[in-house]
Amino acid sequence: MKFADPIFNITRRAAAIAAACLLSGRLFAAVCEMPDSSLLNLAEFTGADAFYRIGIYGQGANVANLEYYSVSEEEAPEYSVFLKGSNYSTYMPEGTSGRYGSVHPYETLSVMAGYNESYENQEVSTGIAWRANYTAGQVAEDGLFTSDRLTLQTYEKFFSNGADVISSSFKNSGESAFMAGAVLDSYAAKNTRTVFVGAASNNGDEGPGNVASPYRNVNVIKVGALDISTGFKTAAAFSSYGPNDFYNPITGETVKGAVSAVDISAPGTVYTVKQDGSLGNVSGTSFAAPIVSSAAALMVSYSKEASMPDDSRDARLIKAVLLNSASKTDGWDNGSRLESATVNGKTYGGVLSTSQSLDYHSGAGALNAKEALAQYGSFGETSFLESAGKGESVFYDFSAAANLEFAATLCWNVGAEIDGVTYDGSGNVSAISAENSHFSNLDLRLWYLGGGGEILVAQSVSEYNNVEHLFLELEREGEYRLEVAFKDLVYGDAESETFAVAWNVSQIPEPSVCAALLGAASLAFAARMKAKFSSGSNVRRR
Repeated sequence: MKFADPIFNITRRAAAIAAACLLSGRLFAAVCEMPDSSLLNLAEFTGADAFYRIGIYGQGANVANLEYYSVSEEEAPEYSVFLKGSNYSTYMPEGTSGRYGSVHPYETLSVMAGYNESYENQEVSTGIAWRANYTAGQVAEDGLFTSDRLTLQTYEKFFSNGADVISSSFKNSGESAFMAGAVLDSYAAKNTRTVFVGAASNNGDEGPGNVASPYRNVNVIKVGALDISTGFKTAAAFSSYGPNDFYNPITGETVKGAVSAVDISAPGTVYTVKQDGSLGNVSGTSFAAPIVSSAAALMVSYSKEASMPDDSRDARLIKAVLLNSASKTDGWDNGSRLESATVNGKTYGGVLSTSQSLDYHSGAGALNAKEALAQYGSFGETSFLESAGKGESVFYDFSAAANLEFAATLCWNVGAEIDGVTYDGSGNVSAISAENSHFSNLDLRLWYLGGGGEILVAQSVSEYNNVEHLFLELEREGEYRLEVAFKDLVYGDAESETFAVAWNVSQIPEPSVCAALLGAASLAFAARMKAKFSSGSNVRRR
């Protein structure tokens, strides 16, 4: 059964923006040209300054910036210009010493933790979450050498010692990347209060399937880079993108091109110290990742300062909110198409369906920390951390007015459980024992509760992702029901699965064109007003 009139539309925002930029007398290139990022206030541009307005700067959050090498202001003062007054300690594995000749860890740490009160431009030098407690950690051995053994030991230390956020901007996509990634996934699965953020890597010119954060792990927020030349409205050409291959750690088998890979995107160009000690623009997913890590740290800080429930700091919940609140990039496409769908033996026509979940290049879209704060503050109303038994569904009911934009995101962890790891002579993973691992297959659906019964509106039903995402325009006023269904398992076995779900109903933004703000290069974002609606949850066994 279906309505004669459609109850949704694929969003028309991208077409509207394109049309706005073709108005008579207005050249797109002239309007949307982005100046040097030395003028860009990253906190303002990404919306992170919304946290500042309520007194949140990262205080109380513990963040580990794990890179190949650590930092030292004493050994490399020329790289520490933005870190003169930053709050950080250092960690190096026993028997190693820092390689302070690499500027990279200073750059990534500065994005988050930068603080130098004597620098002339505080908006540029101050990190996005500068009051958090940072550890600049090293995963590599001396002599430009790194091994899986030392890298994984370092990650295990920080996952287990209470880090709220781990941020990394390096990759290891060698032969052991799938197995080492499964080990890393097991740490994230065991320590769900640690938000793990990783750069997607910079191999976009090599085609799809090269996302590594830092291995082929999936219990992580994988961050792509946005292109400065388009006003950060599209993915950068260098940014690695999906789909990645899917890996079964029990059998060792892979499925080609099955994982969307990128989760979210952020500006991929920042103004910071360069290898020669000068200041200027540097680009890469390495700099997009710490921007998202900063947003996660601000969310943790807000949760602690506001005495929110512990579940609000679960990594799956923070990931779900960050993805759900992201702004869609130009040309965003998660493969949603109108088709017939069968659920519980009943077939529905005209269902907006995706088996891809996210856009291959930008994930759920561009980081919007202001909207993330608004949605995060509704924990327990429009975002939940819950569990479903195998074969069960959890439902969330809400009402919405007509002509509203709807987004919903479902996140859960791969149940990686590694009972043994074998390393080769170089310290790289050569075999793992993962017989007790599992991967649950969850689906996300939106129903309209009309007088003629439930009508399936949209669904995200990817088989090999641990994220499902819906984004559409609602055109009919009435009662809706969001469903999280534990369909089956891709591998292994589990009686239940814990998941995080977040959704939002909002006014459809008016199309905007790029504009320069006074004192900074930014974009003029249309105001987003939250719609009034009621919600609740109930579990139905079936």
